[in-house]
Amino acid sequence: MSRWLRRVFLTVIVVFILAPLVIVLVASVSTDEVLSGWPSGLTTRWLSEALGYEQFRVGFVYSVRVAAIATAWSVLLGTSAAYAIHRFDVPGAAFLRTVFIAPLSMPRVVVGFCFFVLYASLVPAAYGTVGGVAFGHILLLLPFVVSLVGAGLANLDPELEEAARDLGASPLKTFLRVTLPQIRASLIIAVVFGFLTSFDEVDLSVFLMPADTTTLPVAIFLRLQQNQDPTTSAVSSLMIIGSLLLAGFVALAGRRAGLFAAPKRKEERTT
Repeated sequence: MSRWLRRVFLTVIVVFILAPLVIVLVASVSTDEVLSGWPSGLTTRWLSEALGYEQFRVGFVYSVRVAAIATAWSVLLGTSAAYAIHRFDVPGAAFLRTVFIAPLSMPRVVVGFCFFVLYASLVPAAYGTVGGVAFGHILLLLPFVVSLVGAGLANLDPELEEAARDLGASPLKTFLRVTLPQIRASLIIAVVFGFLTSFDEVDLSVFLMPADTTTLPVAIFLRLQQNQDPTTSAVSSLMIIGSLLLAGFVALAGRRAGLFAAPKRKEERTT
């Protein structure tokens, strides 16, 4: 493939990815209620209405609480599972790895309906609660955490842990002082990716909450059913900007702290 053809191909891919986001950003500041071309003027009216809409404010707080709980538990459980699979002689390790990845292949609508039936038949008190929704999200986040942390552990030299244990460190101290710093980049990516995935989840969440108490993405979905004005574009723009700022802040902070530096290879450490 020639050089100019590669540039054209990459440009088409970038435009394909960014075009929907740019249109939403433009619609959120356009004076036109229906964007059918270049906007006739600019306004902050839709942003103000989005910030003042009660369901969006309640949904934002609800989403943050659900995403924080789901991310914390999925990282704790997923890291423990990945470490056990990679470091211990667990019977059926390949089968366990498949089980942890399996939720990725299941339609989220089906998963949401299954949790709805579970709550309706066995634990009705969990329906509509932050903990009940977060519990469902944990199932969706575990495959990402197990995969990312597993990839970090696969690149970690086991001799470092063996050396720490030979010097008298306990298994817990070895994990905290040797293993955890080596996989910190994978953990940070898992936390950011898990939080954003949980915050943005709609298909599963819509089965687990009443209409008057919802997460922000479900509130946007319900608003679209009632009104198609640019208010939904405005709140979507705020979510896009927030997600980019969060990812950029974490990437910048991690780079300054050297968290994403490539680990030294064994031959480099011995020289």
